[in-house]
Amino acid sequence: MGCTNSNMPVVLSPSPPPPPPPSVAPHLVHVHVKEEPDDYSSGSDCIYIGTDQANETVKLENELEEYRGLAPQNTINVVENREKYAHFFDNWSPIPENLDEEGNDSGPSRPLSHQLTMNEIDTRAREAPSTCASSFENLKNYLLNGVAGHENEGKLTVRAIVIWLGEQNPDDFADRTPSRDTPEGFLSLLSKKQSLFVTFFTVLCREFGLKCVKVPGVSKAGDYQPGDGINDGSSDKDHRDTWATVFIDKRWEIVHSYWVCKSLVGFKAGGWIKLEDHGKSVLKKVKESVGVLRKAFKEYYIFPDPQEFVHRCHPDEDKWQLSKKPIDRKSFFQMPYLFPTFFGLGLKMVSNKSCLLKSTDGEVIIEIQAPIKNANTIDLWYELYLKDGKEEIGENIKGFLEAENIPKLVAMLRCGDVWRFKISLPIKGTFKLCCYGGPHKSTLSRIAEFRIDNHAPKKHFHILPFNPGRVGFGPGPAATEANLFTPSHSDGLVSIQPKTKLEITFTTIKRVFENKSIVALLHNNDQDSKDLERHVRVEMIRKTSMVVIQTEVPREGEYALTIYSCQKQESINVCNYLLSTVVSKPERANQKIARRRLHDALSQIEVGPIFDNTVEDFNKALEYCFKQKINKNDSDIVSTMAKVELLTLKNDARNAGLREHFNVTEKTLNKIQSSIYSPILTKEINTLKNQLQYLKKDEEEL
Repeated sequence: MGCTNSNMPVVLSPSPPPPPPPSVAPHLVHVHVKEEPDDYSSGSDCIYIGTDQANETVKLENELEEYRGLAPQNTINVVENREKYAHFFDNWSPIPENLDEEGNDSGPSRPLSHQLTMNEIDTRAREAPSTCASSFENLKNYLLNGVAGHENEGKLTVRAIVIWLGEQNPDDFADRTPSRDTPEGFLSLLSKKQSLFVTFFTVLCREFGLKCVKVPGVSKAGDYQPGDGINDGSSDKDHRDTWATVFIDKRWEIVHSYWVCKSLVGFKAGGWIKLEDHGKSVLKKVKESVGVLRKAFKEYYIFPDPQEFVHRCHPDEDKWQLSKKPIDRKSFFQMPYLFPTFFGLGLKMVSNKSCLLKSTDGEVIIEIQAPIKNANTIDLWYELYLKDGKEEIGENIKGFLEAENIPKLVAMLRCGDVWRFKISLPIKGTFKLCCYGGPHKSTLSRIAEFRIDNHAPKKHFHILPFNPGRVGFGPGPAATEANLFTPSHSDGLVSIQPKTKLEITFTTIKRVFENKSIVALLHNNDQDSKDLERHVRVEMIRKTSMVVIQTEVPREGEYALTIYSCQKQESINVCNYLLSTVVSKPERANQKIARRRLHDALSQIEVGPIFDNTVEDFNKALEYCFKQKINKNDSDIVSTMAKVELLTLKNDARNAGLREHFNVTEKTLNKIQSSIYSPILTKEINTLKNQLQYLKKDEEEL
């Protein structure tokens, strides 16, 4: 086998695993664990948020009497109106004339009455001279010069306050007289840990004419770990925190000023053994570190959506949840431990919405869904930890914790816009799964953490036959980059019967055929990959632009089908499937009939005059599947819908060609070019481009 007529090139993904651990008598041994070095700069999880540890000596009413009539409601859903609303604090602003993208003046000087940009306000707040802190009036006049009358006056006022506050080093004012009567006096209080950050923020807001409330409650921050607060004997005092709400534009907005301005760098929770990191076993004890408090500017915590913020903070008074359906304290601690990036990527939980999960027969499944429009541009990943205990582990179990096996305890499966983390645990204990996410090929950020209590080891446990790394199991961005589209099997987990042929297909482009650049291999823990080569075959069908991968497994068990794209004598792993003879679930007769109807309806769709009618029949077949309780994230559903999406683009191109209308042609062309299917629609794109030039020439002549 090979990409060309030469031998198989070096494979960049991990090589097939060695034989499984030997089955021996379970005499007891200690697993040797290295201690993880204290390194603040390593890893994507080195920045945390903490809680203000100061003692409050300033007496300040949390809520003034004059605020009582202002109903604490938030009628705007930032999640649903993110493009319109939440971008206000994403460093975005309309750039006025004579101002470049950096906010610098590129033209003649202008009067102060011009519409200020956020960049200008930010710069001014960061460069404020220390003399401004001599009085609240001086500071207000400096920070808010030109803000009065702005359509976003209230929001810009909050921004100016927070940025100025975040730039200050309280220790620079330690020699000033501690007092709540001046900004420099308050900074002196902060330097001596005699007042909370949020108290100073509240006073600044009120001095600047804003209605501001201090909101006491609890939060998931600092040394919080998923599952804390749930039947563990801890009390609210272990998680106390305080933030603020500000009344702006006739509604209350949340601001956690301490989290906006401060971060814990290098914080590490001790008591865990890191089993896996970046697809490799590490087996290191995590050395506890309190971290270093440093300046930061995290815009997310200025006006966060209350529906998101409640995952991190819970007020003592329900009204400050700013929700029509407030939750109680117990529910708060049970909620998933989610981070801002989770919401920023538009993700949502599909499986059990809890941070504390209990295994079933040694197995746990966590499901996370991405928005369908950008699911194929997102990568997820994970780290697995084991709670450090003194218990001894049997020799047969120790084998599962060897370096080459640990990354194979978690199968990261995807099907369309849904990821499933299938975790199989061979030993009793408490585990922690840290999930990461971000755009494809970018640095990933923490999105969620889960605690898993495993009281019963998985029976008949087998490690995964292959470590797929960040590619995971199931078609994703890597397959698309390799020009493999519309997979026949969208789910990374495929049920298969021994000695029964399985056919997996993709639509591809001309270059893939010419280079014969797709290679597939089969892996199994008990069989050599060389022996399995005859059980997998790749065929290129030029007429239908299809790549067909045929395979069969010789006997029962779990197998990994790995697919590679060969480029410049290198082989890059672009897609993987986990094939199992033990995951098959019996289906009712009506469900089998529904699947047949769906595929029959798909086969009848043709680009042309009858397209709309055949798509309508397909949609009816789709609805019938849903009525038969076939999940919308089922592999058949996802795959057939992807193929209909491609056919729809082809039909749109045909219709635009027939209409010969400039705007219709331009809109259709842009739609196709921005689609992930554009590489296999080059014929349609070129036709529309030529038509657009022709129509443009006609318009110019007219």
